[in-house]
Amino acid sequence: MINLLLDLIIPQSQCCICREPAKINSNQPWCDSCQQNMESLKDCLPICDKCGKYLETGDGFLCRECVNSSPPFHIARAVGPYQDSYRLAIKIFKFMGRKYFGTRMGQMMAAAVKDEPRFWPIDLVVPVPISKGNLKQRGFNQTEVLGKQIANKLRLKMDAHSLVRIKETPSQRELSREEREKNLLFAFAIKDKAKIYRKNILLVDDVFTTGSTSRECTRVLLEGGAERVSVITWATGKGF
Repeated sequence: MINLLLDLIIPQSQCCICREPAKINSNQPWCDSCQQNMESLKDCLPICDKCGKYLETGDGFLCRECVNSSPPFHIARAVGPYQDSYRLAIKIFKFMGRKYFGTRMGQMMAAAVKDEPRFWPIDLVVPVPISKGNLKQRGFNQTEVLGKQIANKLRLKMDAHSLVRIKETPSQRELSREEREKNLLFAFAIKDKAKIYRKNILLVDDVFTTGSTSRECTRVLLEGGAERVSVITWATGKGF
């Protein structure tokens, strides 16, 4: 019903990503051309077997960062690279209030999870909590919107309350990896350990860049009693 109402009020004649004429709706919020662009970018480069970053060269199995410091999560994957249509889609979703983008994005993330056997079994979907400032500004937590779609599509339970943010942090965008890690240290905590105890967690975030957020949330979840944590994001950066 909500999506039907949205289809009455959102633009119907123009793709929000490329601005070309197109018939769109809440289940397909961008045009076929942008969808094809996304599909073509998925396999544009090999990926790191651990964190899923796109590797600049094809002669490596792991990116340099995972070799130097193996992440605590079991595996991380993204739908595609943080560029072109993927990059524009997440920016429109987060910063232009197009919450309905989360329907299609979450479905594509669910498909990526379904197609990767190493994600399974999954007991619980947990979205990364955002800061109070960002929540107030956007009116929604984009990772929770994505998490709900993933959980519904894969028939899993979602818990958006056990992993909480307890420290407000400045924007991560202009920080180095070391600065991001310091910025996020002790920013998260477990509110209800019983709900995550011995659970295989699917952690949901929007973008994987340095991996600092995924690493810190995973550390907190594992220390809180989770059995294993895997990460799914909409887009990921490049590794070396």
